[in-house]
Amino acid sequence: MTFTIIAATVSGLNYSAFAQSDQAADQANQANQTGGKSEEAKTMYKPAYPMAMADSRNSITIHSDKHLYKPGEEVTVQGSIWASLLADLGGDIDLISIQVSDNKGTVVAGEDAGIESDGEYSMNFTLPEDAEQGAYTMNATIEADADLLGTLDASVAARLKSTAKFEVISPMAFAVNAEGRNFDVNIASNSSSVKAFAFEQAEKKVSFKVEGETGTTGVAQVTLPKELLSGELVVSIDGRAVAEDSNDVIVTSDTASEMTLEINYPHSEHTIDITGTSVIPEFPVSMMVMAAAIASVVGIFAVATRYKVFVRKI
Repeated sequence: MTFTIIAATVSGLNYSAFAQSDQAADQANQANQTGGKSEEAKTMYKPAYPMAMADSRNSITIHSDKHLYKPGEEVTVQGSIWASLLADLGGDIDLISIQVSDNKGTVVAGEDAGIESDGEYSMNFTLPEDAEQGAYTMNATIEADADLLGTLDASVAARLKSTAKFEVISPMAFAVNAEGRNFDVNIASNSSSVKAFAFEQAEKKVSFKVEGETGTTGVAQVTLPKELLSGELVVSIDGRAVAEDSNDVIVTSDTASEMTLEINYPHSEHTIDITGTSVIPEFPVSMMVMAAAIASVVGIFAVATRYKVFVRKI
């Protein structure tokens, strides 16, 4: 009678052990399917720059949707024309000429864009994969015929053109090895130097230094894998967090696997930090669950073995 009761207890323990082991394995599989992430990468920075609207000081505006592009990317050029300028032109102008040139002066895109009723216009084109790197110039010009130009005041005629620039730069890949996994953090920048890159796991941040000619404007695009750094992302320049409503940082891309931030700064030398609230787990969830499963099985078999020895003695 005693043997039967003890044997039943051993059988119950073994059944419970394998049930817990199976449950732990299921949890491990679920963790592997989600990559062990506990928090999605997000940020409150704007998804685009505000459109520069024409006014009495800038009768024609022109700008691109980003300040920096990589070869092969699509570029959107857009702008607006002040209503008073259109009125001075007699209201007969419905096209504006847009031309984009690379840093060698070669025209890479151009067309006559239609002017909407609110004075806005736009043009899209795709950079070639072998696009020249450096500063590109955008020109927007209202082409009035000679007879009309002869009737215009000199101050009006001087306002028929606007110019702006953007950068084309190929990114550099900075390798990160964390918890046995390899990641690339891609940085494209017009700064003359991008250096001292570091991933600081304990502080949940990526940092690097940029340097350029004083008096010029710097821009850097940083593409971060979400499995490496996630949670609420905040950009700091020289230790000062960039405000969420600032135009100094925008989100140029946000996919399931990565996020790209475009960061603007006046040149000399700066340290840029991107800090999250979650980082690749020091001990990934899948590993922790599997370890728990193995420990559970080993422990329960040990208990079962002790009961079997006890039964034999009885």
